Amino acid sequence: MRFGVDVLIFRPKAPLITLFGERLTKQFLSESISTLDNVIFALSPLGVLTAVVSVIRICGSSSLRAFVGRAQEGPAEAESELLPCVSESTAELFNDGGITRVFGRPKIVEIVAWEDVDHKTGEKATKIGTLKDALEEKAWSCNSKVPPSELPELDIPNLSLNKGIKRRDQFWFHCAAILGGVLQTGTIMYATLTVFVYPQHFKKDDKAVASYAFPLYLIGTTLLFFGMFFCAFIMERSSKEFYLKAERPSKIYWLQPGNQDVGDQVFNAFLAVNEGPESSMTKKLRYIKSIRDRRFDRKYLEIYSTLASTILGFVFQFIGLRGLHASVILAQLGSTLLMSIIRTCLRTERMAPDENKMKDDRDLMGHKQQELDFFAFYLEKVEYFNMVSLPDRPATMPSPSFIPHIEAPLARQLIRTRTQLANLTSNSNQSSNATWDDMPIRRMAHNLAQTIESTMDLISGWGVDLGKTFEFRLGFECRCASPGSVTQSPGTYSIGLMRCGDALRWKMEVSEMEAILGLWTWSLYKSSEDCRFSRLFRLVGLSEEEASKEETYLYFHKWIFRQTEARLISSDLIDDSRRLFGFEPKEGLPLGDLLVVRTENEVEAMAAQDIFIQFLKEVCLSVKELGGEVDVVSGIQNSLLGSCTRIDELVFCFEAHSLGSREDALLCIVPVLRDRNLLPDLAADCPKVRARREQLIRQGKWQNVFALLRWLCQRSEGSQFQRSVYELGCLCRRALLNNSETVRKEGFAQLCKLLNSDIREEFLQAQKISLPSDLTVSQDRMDWWRSFSSQLGWTAWCISTKVPGMSFMQPALKSLNAPESLPGLVGTGQDLEATQAGIRAMQDWLTLRDFDNTGFKRSGEDEDDQWCFDWAIENKYHGLLYFLFLKWVELSEDIPVLIAVAYYLAANKHSHFAMQILLRQGTDIDSPDVQGCPALFNQAAVGNVEGVVMLLDNGADPNGSNKASHARPLIAAVYGGHIMTTASLLQYGANANILDQHGMTALWWAMASGHFDIVELLLSSGAGTESVGSDGLTPLLWAATGENLAALELLIKHGANINAQDTTGRTALMRAVSRDRSLPVLRLLLDEGADVHMEEEKGRTALDMAKEKNFHEAIPILEGAISS
Repeated sequence: MRFGVDVLIFRPKAPLITLFGERLTKQFLSESISTLDNVIFALSPLGVLTAVVSVIRICGSSSLRAFVGRAQEGPAEAESELLPCVSESTAELFNDGGITRVFGRPKIVEIVAWEDVDHKTGEKATKIGTLKDALEEKAWSCNSKVPPSELPELDIPNLSLNKGIKRRDQFWFHCAAILGGVLQTGTIMYATLTVFVYPQHFKKDDKAVASYAFPLYLIGTTLLFFGMFFCAFIMERSSKEFYLKAERPSKIYWLQPGNQDVGDQVFNAFLAVNEGPESSMTKKLRYIKSIRDRRFDRKYLEIYSTLASTILGFVFQFIGLRGLHASVILAQLGSTLLMSIIRTCLRTERMAPDENKMKDDRDLMGHKQQELDFFAFYLEKVEYFNMVSLPDRPATMPSPSFIPHIEAPLARQLIRTRTQLANLTSNSNQSSNATWDDMPIRRMAHNLAQTIESTMDLISGWGVDLGKTFEFRLGFECRCASPGSVTQSPGTYSIGLMRCGDALRWKMEVSEMEAILGLWTWSLYKSSEDCRFSRLFRLVGLSEEEASKEETYLYFHKWIFRQTEARLISSDLIDDSRRLFGFEPKEGLPLGDLLVVRTENEVEAMAAQDIFIQFLKEVCLSVKELGGEVDVVSGIQNSLLGSCTRIDELVFCFEAHSLGSREDALLCIVPVLRDRNLLPDLAADCPKVRARREQLIRQGKWQNVFALLRWLCQRSEGSQFQRSVYELGCLCRRALLNNSETVRKEGFAQLCKLLNSDIREEFLQAQKISLPSDLTVSQDRMDWWRSFSSQLGWTAWCISTKVPGMSFMQPALKSLNAPESLPGLVGTGQDLEATQAGIRAMQDWLTLRDFDNTGFKRSGEDEDDQWCFDWAIENKYHGLLYFLFLKWVELSEDIPVLIAVAYYLAANKHSHFAMQILLRQGTDIDSPDVQGCPALFNQAAVGNVEGVVMLLDNGADPNGSNKASHARPLIAAVYGGHIMTTASLLQYGANANILDQHGMTALWWAMASGHFDIVELLLSSGAGTESVGSDGLTPLLWAATGENLAALELLIKHGANINAQDTTGRTALMRAVSRDRSLPVLRLLLDEGADVHMEEEKGRTALDMAKEKNFHEAIPILEGAISS
């Protein structure tokens, strides 16, 4: 009884169900792409109200949209709900197992991979690109005649139509349409039976049905079918579909990065693929491209007719059904529900839950948004990719392009694939709001590329010729993920740069750099998940061997150290063959023997810095000298820092493009410069340091001066260490001779420190970390330090005994075992007297306090001063020699000749050490002596070839000074007959035609001195044959009077004018006849074509002169020459 009541209540409301079903209706409409879909939708329809509202939302006027409460709705909102298309304002994203339509342009890329054949080699390869690329390459085709470049919105993927729904075969859609037609027709036929065939059995309220019921039902059903069909038709034609198919075996990938915030949703990383069986490529792939089509916009007649048909049809059907028997209502309801189920079943097969290929590594990828790197590994089936160190190429080889690449096909293909992926997701291929430029790897690659480009611009600005293109090599190794695969041998990959634009700025391919950086970083993260949470450290140096050396610790504290102290770790924590940084284990860094610096940088920053180091190593091979000004500057908390303007410029490029901090920059740059022998020489004798030293002394800040020089001594190595220590010893000597008692005491305290211990060992022991036990001081350095201490102690003894008021030092000097005398004689004969004289001279110079007030008599040119120098050189007392020369430099304002004497002595003894002392103090190597002659002139005059070459190598002017024309080195060598010295001077650019104070050339002097081997050398070196001497004669005229046939033949051979005339007009022929009466000269001149017809100023010829001089032997010869 209750059931009957319920049926009675439900029966009149049942037709209203047709109005509803919003979700099912929207879903079907948003996936309809054909007329057959529209027919299925219109048969026994559900969701009439939704269909009407949907048409209004998509194509209706503003008035209609206001009528349904959608006046302010934008087109994107309606499109995202109701249409299958994508547009500039709507897109689709994977949402774990489903697909979500969103507004705007989120980050997702659609990539097609297809099989390509090289027409030259016939080899098969896989190419990747966008759908547009595939269409342009004719790997895919489209049913439209529109060119691929003009197909709209190809860069916006249609996920629902191609991946979200696994569309059934058309057979099932035809079956559904037929079944829907049968159901709808059957319902009408059943109604016909109830009204016309069996009316007595289907009465309503015990009465026959109303006469209007069936006509209205029939008309309403028909109108509703056409109305719903056209509603679906208008919706379906509001989007346009292009049908694409593969012409070559292909795959389609959809790659979506993770952690995307779109609206109020966060979308995770997703990788989906359409492919053939067993992950193969196939030609059976199809793709539907659906875009927005506005063909029904403003076509109000069609829209209003459709809406009227739908609404009137529903009303008529509703009224008709209410007048018919209740079973007809149930039949119509059953038909509607059954068709709803059928429509739903047509699209129930959706994307599988495990479709995401990157679900296992999603968290790891999300750490640095490395979906592209994962995808490249996935495409090429690679397990890992590592950078490796490469052996240095020869410095004589200008570019790596001349070095054959070591092939590693898998790694090179991996880089190319990743580069292409970078290009596909860059700003040039994606709209501005869909780019992937916020990826940390891409930002870092961009920073690295800018740093490299600006560094190239900087180095080119220094005058270094880098050509129009430049390449630097990177080494790598790679292993395939296939079972049983082996690691490929390390290969090389070259990164190219080229000059572009009017400004010829250097540019490189950023996407290539992104590929390498991303792949390497991804491989590092995959190797250990703990890498994400570990702190990093960088090796100080370019290898484990370098990081374990004492010298590395020294240059770190000299050039690099700012705030972060270095520490020693175990070599097990780093592999310098692959990278110069490592990961700190959770338990902390164990002690070891490798010097490292902890950093807060991320892995991609450290990897980028390693690539920058490799670039810098290559480009520095083209740099011959770094240049720039070198100094020690003040840091924080009164600390001192090594500084070079050129290094600062490199650091600025590094910092300005956010590749790391200043300390990071120095850790990368300084080891490379040192490895390439470009690290500036920063010692206590550098010009800037010397200037700062003198300024502080003038200000009375002796403690600061000592601190400055001690800082340099503690952090220097090799010759820089020795020179700095010598400078510190000189400073102690100056302080001991100062008039201020406070300064003298400070100087003595510093001297005692030097005598007590090795200054560098003292510094190393004072550091908080202990150096490895194998870093022992070499025997050579221990011997050197003992020798220096002895010389410094002896100097202190001399001051204590010879300078009044300084005897207080003697007890302390005795306790420190400072020697009162030094062994060693001077000269090959071990002359004791000369030795004593030299020692006295050394004591006099080193204990000189005030030149003006002591009546000091020495000038540096005495024999004692030479013995003093010889004693120091022959006994290797380099410290004393340094003290002596610095004293001479100090006194050079009062005794200018000291510099010339010092250079002469250094060259005479062939002492490079002495020469470098003078040069590094900024003295002039061409300084004149008392006679105004530089050291080179004096060495040339005595024929000291080695001394001459030493002076020339260090910048002496081979021509001397124009202010001292009497001191021409070449003429001095020629006059002395020193042919080897002459050749050396000419080789170093001496002017063969230079004149002395008499206007005479070297050729003149060579002939006058009878050095005809030198004459030939000068002539072959370009000496002029027509220069006129003070007597008005050319060399040939002079030779003709000297009866020197050899010289005359040489002059003629080198093109001398045989008819040149002197001041009276006489030629060489005339002079040979009138003065020397030389038949050999006469015959030689005539044989060489001398003009017998020429006349001198009185009109006489050579024949006339022969007759006047009664030169009977010459007369017939001349007459014969005239007649011939």
